[in-house]
Amino acid sequence: MVRLVSLVLVGVLGCAHAGGPSRPREVPAASGHGYALLHEILGQERQVSKLLLIKAERKPLESVIDAIAKTCDTAYDRLEDLAAERPRLDLSDTGLPADEVLTRQAIARTRRDQLLAASGREFELQLLWSQHEALTYASHLADTLARSETEPARLAFVRALWKDLVRLDEDVRALLRRSPGPRAEGSTSGVLVRE
Repeated sequence: MVRLVSLVLVGVLGCAHAGGPSRPREVPAASGHGYALLHEILGQERQVSKLLLIKAERKPLESVIDAIAKTCDTAYDRLEDLAAERPRLDLSDTGLPADEVLTRQAIARTRRDQLLAASGREFELQLLWSQHEALTYASHLADTLARSETEPARLAFVRALWKDLVRLDEDVRALLRRSPGPRAEGSTSGVLVRE
């Protein structure tokens, strides 16, 4: 069964790549929609440390989450300042279709409920995975914006933000690697053994 699933995945992924990578023919100017998406995620991530107010967690997790919140809070404010400069950016218009917006809101509610219901090791793992996903998305978005930005101040901002987000994601991944997995019954190693 595992072999069959592996073959199917290889076939699907191979077919998806067969046509070559999809690349724009020319680099368009930085999109205001991209900055609006960045503004949205920074706004969410600057609030992440509030979860720790209701959950007592270990110090390394708290330090990383506080660093994420502080970095995103500073970047959020800076992006608002840059958006007011000419040419102005509309940070309220992500350009996403209504169905995508509703889907993202539903995912956010589900993740919030899962985090609030979890505790201990499960809470830590869920929070770290959600931060890894958010930082991966935001860092790639900042990199994409940097590749097409022509305004020097905005270019410097997204380049610096990319570096900060990549560093924070490395910290999150380091905690994930150190975080013990669920224990199998009778196991003392902290590793779940599956047959």
